Amino acid sequence: MKTVNADYFDGKSARVHRVRLTLSDGALLLEGEDIQRRDPLESLRVSEPMGAAPRLIKFPDGAHCEVSDHAELSNLLRAGGHRDSLVVQLQSHWRWALMAMIITLAGIAAGYRWGLPAVAEWIAFKLPDKALAQVGESTLAFLDKGVMMPSELPRERQKALRTAFEKLSAPDDKEVGHEVVFRNGKAIGANAFALPDGTIVVTDQLVSLAKNDQEILGVLAHELGHLKRRHSLRMLIQGSIVAFGVAWYLGDVSSVAAGFPTLLLQARYSRDHEREADDYAAAMLNSNGISPSRLAELLSRMEEAYAARQKNQGEPDANFGGYLDSHPATSERIKALESE
Repeated sequence: MKTVNADYFDGKSARVHRVRLTLSDGALLLEGEDIQRRDPLESLRVSEPMGAAPRLIKFPDGAHCEVSDHAELSNLLRAGGHRDSLVVQLQSHWRWALMAMIITLAGIAAGYRWGLPAVAEWIAFKLPDKALAQVGESTLAFLDKGVMMPSELPRERQKALRTAFEKLSAPDDKEVGHEVVFRNGKAIGANAFALPDGTIVVTDQLVSLAKNDQEILGVLAHELGHLKRRHSLRMLIQGSIVAFGVAWYLGDVSSVAAGFPTLLLQARYSRDHEREADDYAAAMLNSNGISPSRLAELLSRMEEAYAARQKNQGEPDANFGGYLDSHPATSERIKALESE
């Protein structure tokens, strides 16, 4: 008769009882100096093997045994008709374990690549306007505290640009709620970005870099495309989900909400997002008799200015970067816009 040594705990005290385990008529017999019990195998729960850690046999009344000899315990249980779960059996074969690891990593990668953006898009279009307003207002307030300064453009100039943009009709006749505001971008230089609440921020430096108003209108149309598809909000949600997951794991969830403004500014649009915004801008400009090449020309000039700033120590700001930091593959975009 097979016998396996084990440590028994009665669930009532910390005392360890050295016992022997045997089988008899489909039941597990437990015998020690001052203890003896008999339990049907089907009433017991046996833990999975976990490296060199003892396997646990849990009894219905809360007592349990710890067995260090995995091989002998497996032989004993097998003799009684007990079989480990399919997962446990597969884990004992390195090929199956390796395949499971590969499948798991592929699933995580696919979820991050396609699942996370899909969830973020769904959430972005479900959020109420009040939530968008709160995110936009808090982000702009954060920027105005030190990242940017009040615009030095004359009010008449600001009004003229707003009026010119308002006169443009949407390519699909569906207006997108927005408000254009101007700021002195300081270290971030020529820049424009859309906040989730519909605010489009344009820096004085971008206005100065443009050779004509049509170039500025092209950038505004591009940012309106981001707003229509809620790209900045989707990127914020994606980053927040990842940050929340990490913070939850590390036990500091409160820091995520406080970092929303910085998270939004440091978001990087995907190529698909940029393509959608460029397509929207091109359609909007074409429908209003403006060549999309105007946007391409300003992008090209911004790329040159960005490269020049990179040569100057300390510019652009390491925390917030320039316009082209969050708008990758500029050369591709320029070629595509010039062909529209």
